[in-house]
Amino acid sequence: MKSNQISRRSFLKGMAAGAVAVGTLGAGSALAEEKKYTPGTYSATVRGMGDVTVTMTFDETSITDVVIDAAGETQGLGDVAAEKLREAIISGQSAEVDAVTGATVTSTAVKEAAGKCIAQAMGVPFAEETAAAAAAPKTKWYDEAYFAKPAPITDISETIDTEVVVVGAGNGGCIAAVSAADLGAKVVWVEKNAGPITWAGEIGAYNSKLMKEKYGIEYTQEELNEIINDICRYGSYEVDQRLVALWVNESGRTMDWFVDKMAAKGINTFIETDMKDTLYMNKVQTHTVYQGEFKELGPNFMGSQVANPLWVEYADEMGVNRLFEHTAMQLVQDESGKVTGIIIKRNADGKFIKVNASKGVILSTGGYGGNPEMMEALNYRDKDVICNNLGCAFAQGDGIKMAMWAGAAIDRNHAGGCAFDRAAINLDHHVGAPYDSALTDIWWPGSQPWLNVNTKGERFANEDLPYDFHINSWLRQPGKFCYQIFDSNYWSDVNAFHTTICSRVVAVPGARNSEVLPGVFPCKSEEEFYNVYMKPALESGKLKQADTIEELAKLLGMDDEAAAACVKSVERYNELCDKGIDEDFGKQKKDMTPVRKAPYYGIAIGEWLLATMNGVRVNRNLQAVNDDDEVIGGLYVVGNDMGGFFNNSYPQMYGGTMQGKTTCFARLAALHAVTGTIEEA
Repeated sequence: MKSNQISRRSFLKGMAAGAVAVGTLGAGSALAEEKKYTPGTYSATVRGMGDVTVTMTFDETSITDVVIDAAGETQGLGDVAAEKLREAIISGQSAEVDAVTGATVTSTAVKEAAGKCIAQAMGVPFAEETAAAAAAPKTKWYDEAYFAKPAPITDISETIDTEVVVVGAGNGGCIAAVSAADLGAKVVWVEKNAGPITWAGEIGAYNSKLMKEKYGIEYTQEELNEIINDICRYGSYEVDQRLVALWVNESGRTMDWFVDKMAAKGINTFIETDMKDTLYMNKVQTHTVYQGEFKELGPNFMGSQVANPLWVEYADEMGVNRLFEHTAMQLVQDESGKVTGIIIKRNADGKFIKVNASKGVILSTGGYGGNPEMMEALNYRDKDVICNNLGCAFAQGDGIKMAMWAGAAIDRNHAGGCAFDRAAINLDHHVGAPYDSALTDIWWPGSQPWLNVNTKGERFANEDLPYDFHINSWLRQPGKFCYQIFDSNYWSDVNAFHTTICSRVVAVPGARNSEVLPGVFPCKSEEEFYNVYMKPALESGKLKQADTIEELAKLLGMDDEAAAACVKSVERYNELCDKGIDEDFGKQKKDMTPVRKAPYYGIAIGEWLLATMNGVRVNRNLQAVNDDDEVIGGLYVVGNDMGGFFNNSYPQMYGGTMQGKTTCFARLAALHAVTGTIEEA
């Protein structure tokens, strides 16, 4: 028995010319029949949510055993998928097995690793892409050659009649399904996974009853207009200002409904009042978040972790026909182009079901962050800065594609993404695809405005920027990332920085801290900060510690010249800190903290993508429109599938905007679908 260990990046590099390229092979393939296995045990590791290792044992003609190590995958999804995939591989004697619903990333990793094991046992190369595919002409995903509308599905096993169909069980889908049912509509709710997506926390809203009655905060229309225009400035006005204004002006009443629904389930809602007024925003914005003790979750959960399971509970109570583990395939249209329903596939047996919707279909499938071709086309700049995709790795652009097949127009601008500057880059400083998708690759203090240098050891920009702007400052730097450098005064530094919204790492009154969420991100002491952030990053090897700046630079991978430049950058930075003015880049005085007290710390940071931002064009009723701005009847698009609201950069200093507009627009879409107006009854 022999064991051969390989990795995703190192397997058969430098493949000899003329060698056979093997994809995901199985024992039943033509090549497998021609070649016998070399008996032994082979292993391969591929990145899923974490590292997935498949170890396979072969005799001369068959796969005799499969062991899958998926310990780093999502508990209750990835680990369960691993066992199902193991059985399928052994039973089918092949890596060509169906993915497990709800665990697409893990399934893909297992299948790729199994294919590599089979290739090793057969003694043939495994290529990520065959030579023929590599030589084939490439087209953009939206070009006709690639994006041809699929043939209509006609093999229908069942037909369901309803009024409203909601596709997706993330934040938008949950709100839309419950809203439509709350208005008395007959609802079918479709989701390809087994449960709701519980991602995101803060919800931006203005002039809710809670804001006015409990906190005494109320914006005038002049102030709201200022906010509307500032958000549009973030997008260079290459946005639909009508949509921005719709959210700002209508979000309060949606939040009132939301708060009442949560209160009925015993969940508290509060307003975050500790907001940072900087040069980059004209008005201190307050945003609504929610939290509470819910069954077995306890008090340390917030946002969608608490709310979305409750929306499912509400839907069941209201009699919603909840078809989870069903995948939406195609919209159904009449001769006029109006959307009259949808074809879905039951995951368990692959049978197709037609759902007729007399009032409309609402799409909210999460955007396209897990679709490489769509990332290439619509995130063409930021895709090469991303190194972590935790948050939208599962989003395949299903809703956007279905809407386009129905004739809807999409944003063709570069909308970047809603992102954090908090990804901890692996030792090879890899950015760009394939992305990491694990919490262990997160460095939460990445937004702290400590000194930044590039791979040449040079400081290059003001470090105190909104997240997207900080990320954008790396685009012109070697490797498209930066090193964050700080010293042992880190606790006094973060208190001085007093960053806000979710970048906050220090507990303060009136904010998301231990008063309402004990043990969650914001820390109350230096010891807690060290244990929560520093210690895990040091143990992972991503955060480096040294007694001199030169030693630290070399630990970070800089050569002698760059290390010397890094020392000079630190000396210059300390000089500016002593002067109390950043003559080089204009950083705020309170954020100019020197780097003098050993030991010193450094870490390479990159972009963590949370959500994609561009998508299907809609009008003020959230109805999809075509290139001539004509309504496609019966079709509504919300959440990350919807376009028109963002361009270039996300307005980070207006906390909760992404979740806020998703929540508001999902309810307004349901209102219009059911009643014909977005006004409340």
